[in-house]
Amino acid sequence: MQGPDDLSFITPLTNCNVLSLLDIQVNNFGGTIPSSVANLSVELQAMKLGVNRISGSIPRGISNLLNLKNLEVYLNLLTGSIPDEFGKLGQLNQLVLSGNMLSGIIPSSLGNLTKLNKLYLHVNQLSGGIPASLGNCHSLQMLEISNNKLHGTIPKEVIGLSSLSILLNLSWNSLTGPLPSEVGKLTHLTTLDISSNKLSGEIPGTLGDCQSLEYLSVSNNSFRGLLPSSLRNLRGIQVLDLSHNELFGEVPEYLENLIGLKLLNLSFNSFEGKVPNNGVFANASGVSVIGNKLCGGIPELRLPSCPIHVTNDNQKKKSSATLIVIPTVSVIGVAIVIILSWLALICSSVNPNDRMVISEVLTELHEIRELLVNGTTLKVQNQSYLG
Repeated sequence: MQGPDDLSFITPLTNCNVLSLLDIQVNNFGGTIPSSVANLSVELQAMKLGVNRISGSIPRGISNLLNLKNLEVYLNLLTGSIPDEFGKLGQLNQLVLSGNMLSGIIPSSLGNLTKLNKLYLHVNQLSGGIPASLGNCHSLQMLEISNNKLHGTIPKEVIGLSSLSILLNLSWNSLTGPLPSEVGKLTHLTTLDISSNKLSGEIPGTLGDCQSLEYLSVSNNSFRGLLPSSLRNLRGIQVLDLSHNELFGEVPEYLENLIGLKLLNLSFNSFEGKVPNNGVFANASGVSVIGNKLCGGIPELRLPSCPIHVTNDNQKKKSSATLIVIPTVSVIGVAIVIILSWLALICSSVNPNDRMVISEVLTELHEIRELLVNGTTLKVQNQSYLG
């Protein structure tokens, strides 16, 4: 059964002058890292202590191992802060401290690690802001600092670090402010996750310059406004999560032309109008649009039908028809009145037999006039209801 001195075997290893690798990961070692680790061989290039039950703090003396390239102490029970002295490890290219209970700030001295290509600090209790000095790590390809207590704005020096090509994950923190336009410099990045923060403002159009993106999540923030048309340039995108924001407007048709898009989440925004039917929208299991004001789409989405709006052309036709009918009726009516008056005038000067014939004609003309007027009124009324 392991005890508090599980790692006491490290102390005798200080006599190994050419030791280049210390790998005890994925065991059940407990205890703390002894301070004697600072006296290990300067030839040591990799120290892998991950997936154990190591507790306590990280010894500052590790900074003496100037040739260290790989330091992995992930998935343990470490507490305390990240030593500021780590900025002296100029050869370091991988620093993995994720899955512990580390607190305090991310040391700005980490910006001195110009050869660093992988920095994993996620799932800890780190606070403070993201140091802008990380923008000096020009070899950095993977930055994972999600699931901490970080706050403040996203430094433009970090979001615009063009060397980031594999992963940038800032999710599940309390970051505020806008997404800087410098994000457009991440032209080689494949995964960007800034979800579950308190970011606001509009999504910058420069995001469309990140044409290597395969995964993009900005969900659970307070982004507002229209989706920038530049997102049509994300030809390699496979997963796009825009849910739980304050985005509005119509769903852009260009989204159905992103042929690689497999999962699209637009839920819980203020989108309105018709949902497209093609591309990712043709797969109900690949798209979520609930919590909006949308209609149409494929039946499996179970959205209401879109209302049929009367076009301006139809309204013009109805107006024209009414205008044509009314003058026509007026002309015919006037003509009938004139004829009736004329016949009534001559009726008094003819013999009784002719007067009887004229009387019958007058009766028929009266009937024709009434039918014409009544029928035309009905026709005009029908035109106002039909289109």
